Amino acid sequence: MTKKIFTFLTLISLSVFLSAQTLEDKLVNRLRKYAIVYTCSDYDCETVPSSNGQKILAARLAEELISFGIPKEDVTVDDHSYVYATIKGNVKIAPTIFLSAHLDTTPDADFNTKAPIIHVYDYKGGDIVINKELGIVLTEEGNEFLHDAIGGKVITSNGETLLGGDDKAGMAIVMTLAETFAKNPNLPHGDIRIVFTPDEEIGNSTSLLTKENIKADFGLVLDSHGFGRIVVENFNATDVSFYARGDSEAPGTSMIPTPHRIVSDFIANFPKEMAAYNRSGMDGYVDHHSFRSADDKGGVLARGRLRSFYLDEMAGFKDLVKQWADKTAQDVIAAYDEARKKNPALKEVKYITVINGQASGTYSDADPVIVFTMKDSYFNAKEILKKYPTNYNLIVQAYEKAGVKMYPVSSRAGSDACDITYMGIPTYNIFTGSHNEHSRDEWVSSKQMVASYNVTYDYVIAMGQQDRTKMLQEGQEHGEVINPVPTISTPAFNEVYQQVLDKYALAFSNL
Repeated sequence: MTKKIFTFLTLISLSVFLSAQTLEDKLVNRLRKYAIVYTCSDYDCETVPSSNGQKILAARLAEELISFGIPKEDVTVDDHSYVYATIKGNVKIAPTIFLSAHLDTTPDADFNTKAPIIHVYDYKGGDIVINKELGIVLTEEGNEFLHDAIGGKVITSNGETLLGGDDKAGMAIVMTLAETFAKNPNLPHGDIRIVFTPDEEIGNSTSLLTKENIKADFGLVLDSHGFGRIVVENFNATDVSFYARGDSEAPGTSMIPTPHRIVSDFIANFPKEMAAYNRSGMDGYVDHHSFRSADDKGGVLARGRLRSFYLDEMAGFKDLVKQWADKTAQDVIAAYDEARKKNPALKEVKYITVINGQASGTYSDADPVIVFTMKDSYFNAKEILKKYPTNYNLIVQAYEKAGVKMYPVSSRAGSDACDITYMGIPTYNIFTGSHNEHSRDEWVSSKQMVASYNVTYDYVIAMGQQDRTKMLQEGQEHGEVINPVPTISTPAFNEVYQQVLDKYALAFSNL
């Protein structure tokens, strides 16, 4: 009897082992299959998608989704290569969730404009020589999560091309989950939406994405590095620009500042201590990143970025930078007024502000003009996500059930998850097993891909046990977020302004 029990348990263990191996192989094979489709996006192309390879991959994904048994009418690829699919649920009251990854790879590290040659290592520990000739080596000491890859496979390119694990690893996980749920209709869950987006690497993945297209209540974007990582918050982000153009009839007098001088005076306000490269952790930053001639009319343009995790601090940053713009413009207007006493023909300078698309005035091509533009780019998703504690708790439980240590992070960037959250669909960005993205030594761990699959699978199953109405009601009870970061003139600005100066006293000592 004991022998029979032992044999039975052994068979069960072997079955689980083979199942795990099959899952790992599926994930690795899918990663390889997707990675060899060249999908680098293109900053200089104004169409979406910006590259033909994304169209090819989108079509192949749609065909593969249909091969899982998903009805053709539930799989679509639109004119911009967004891929949508629905796996019908069997729990009517459960929330609809979506799972997403992006089609493109980055043009910022497109080393060899072709698909990668892929290497797969059975990893037992130690350093991995990716390319001896180029001196590309993965070291355990230099890769925080490489030790966690022991016992599985490590996937790299040959070092001459980008691997593209960002986000082909996420894509492989999403597609394998889609296969699992499509081929196992008895698994309890609500509707599952599959969404693949183009041009994420050049910031356009959500430009044509809408809540109506996603058709979900909650979601996960699989596009983060670091084993166990989940992005729980991100910067509030505002972009600014400052443009100056002089009077074409202005005489060559020192009383009239040139456009280059005007714009230089504006960017001189930005303290180097507050530049992005000098800030880290939970610090915000106020930085300019470009300064160039802008057109054939003699215009000069500077661009800057404001970033902060905190609402009040961000409001302070905005008001501060607008004060710099106002003061610079006032000085120029005063100089022109003085010069006009000697040259009445000199045109009056116009100062225009454009705040989130709302312009304070108009000007013609013949006018000397200063234009300050401030546009909110994205907001801290935490302000929405914290309103849905049940959703977060389900994710925590999924990590625990999958045996994965959860690593919550505050991202110093934005993401699809952030944008979609502000569309009204609370969304988290989680790990995929991909590391060293956008570099020659990019690598993906099969073990960590399996872990990401398991976390996501357990989350979907847990969602299938929830009441959609109750989960959505949580957000309504906490109230809506309206204008999360006021652009200018907050009621308590003086207090906020002083808090900003106190926090960054050294950086703003020039003020």
